Amino acid sequence: MNFFNSLLEKIKNKKAKIGIIGLGYVGLPLAVCFAKNGFQVTGLDIDKNKVKAINRGENYLKEMGINEDFKKVVREGFLKASSEIVSGCKNQDVIIICVPTPVDKKHRPNINSLKKAAKSIGLSKPLGKLIVNESTVAPSTTASIVGSIIQKESRLRRGNDFFLGCSPERINPGDLKHRLENTPKVVAGLGKEDLALTKALYEMIIKALLVTVSSLEVAETVKLLENSYRAVNNALINELAKFCQKTGLDVLEIIEAAKSKWTFQAHYPGVGVGGHCIPVDPYYLLDMAKKEGVKMPMLEKALMENESMPEFVAGYVANNYQPGSKVLVYGLSYKPGVKDVRESPAVALCQILKKRKIKFEVYDPFYTLSEIRGFGLKPCRRLTRFDLLIVATDHQQLEKDAKQIIGPKTIIIDGRNFFKKKVGKMVVGVGRRL
Repeated sequence: MNFFNSLLEKIKNKKAKIGIIGLGYVGLPLAVCFAKNGFQVTGLDIDKNKVKAINRGENYLKEMGINEDFKKVVREGFLKASSEIVSGCKNQDVIIICVPTPVDKKHRPNINSLKKAAKSIGLSKPLGKLIVNESTVAPSTTASIVGSIIQKESRLRRGNDFFLGCSPERINPGDLKHRLENTPKVVAGLGKEDLALTKALYEMIIKALLVTVSSLEVAETVKLLENSYRAVNNALINELAKFCQKTGLDVLEIIEAAKSKWTFQAHYPGVGVGGHCIPVDPYYLLDMAKKEGVKMPMLEKALMENESMPEFVAGYVANNYQPGSKVLVYGLSYKPGVKDVRESPAVALCQILKKRKIKFEVYDPFYTLSEIRGFGLKPCRRLTRFDLLIVATDHQQLEKDAKQIIGPKTIIIDGRNFFKKKVGKMVVGVGRRL
C-alpha cells in the first residue's frame, strides 16, 4: 500500500486527524492553530487537569494570545483532549510530540517524557502515520531514540511503515508579535517522503518561510544553535554590565548607540536568563559535544556567567539592605507578561536572599498569595511603600504599581533596568545607576 500518497492527500485536503502529545506552551498553541485551520485535533497529555480544562473550554494559557481561537475551535468540535495517550494516538494520521525536555540539577539532559511519548506512539502501531518531533533534543535523538523506540514497540519499519519528521518549536511565550503562524519554521525528514509530508503539514498553517534542511540532525542542531547564540551574547552583555558598574558608564546608553550599526544585535543585561530554552538547550549541545570529545569552553563559560547574575544582583541588595527595612521582590516569572517560573532567575534570587538572611516579601500580579507561599516565600498582601524594591521581573503592571510601592526614600535595585528615569532615593540597575 502506498502510505505516502494517501497521507499526503489527507493533509492537503485537511482530512488528516492530528494528535499532539504535550499541551503546554508549545503544544496547546499548535493544537489551536491546526484546529482553526480546519483539522480535527486531539490534544494528548498525562495532566488530567489540562485535559479537563480544554474539554470545558477553559484556556489556561491566556498570555499566549490564543483565547478567542481556542474557545471557537473547542466550541465547534475541532479540538478535544484526552489523557489516554496510547488509545488517543491510534485514531490519528499525524502525531506531533511537544513534550518538555529539561535538564536536571546537574544540567544533564532529561528526555524521559520524550521516551514515554515515543513508547506510547509505538504501542499504538502507527502504520502509515507521520510522527513529528518538535521537542528540543541533541542531534540524532529523533532518529536514534524516538524512531527506534517507536520501531521497537510497534515492530514497524521506519521509512516504510511510518514516517518521521522534525520541526523544532520556536514558541516565545507572551510574544504577540512573533506568533506561530508568522515565524519561519525549520522542517526535516528521515527521507524524501518523510520531508515532503512534514513540509506539506506545516504549509497548511505557517504563513512564513518554511526552511527545509537536509537531515533530522541538522534541524535538531539549528534549535541548539539559536539558543546557544543567545546565551553567549547575553553573557557578553552581562560582563559588560559589570564593567559599566565599575566605571560608572550606562550600559543601556552604550547598547542603544551600538544598535545603530547593522551588524549589532542588541541583548540586554539583567538578573539572569530563564525559561525553557536559553538556560536549558545549550546543555544538550554540551552534553553531546562531551560524548564526542569536543570542547566548547566559550559556551560553558557563557552559561556560568548567566547563572551568576542572581548572585550578582543579590550583592546589590546586600549593599543597600538595613536590618528592619521593608523589602519587596517584584516578580517571580522568568520574563514579563507570563505566568511561568521555569528556570526563573527571580526564584533563584529569592533563594539567595533567604540564605543571606535578608527578610523580604514577594509580589507577582500573575500569582496568588497561596501560589507564592507554595514556593516557600512570604507573599505581599498589600502593595504599600517599601524601603527597598527589587525588580526581579519587569511585568508591565509595574509601571502602575510603582506609584504605590516607591516613596522618596525608596532604594530600587532594578534587576531588569525597567526604570529609565530616577525614582525614589536612587535606582541601582544592572550596569547603570540613576
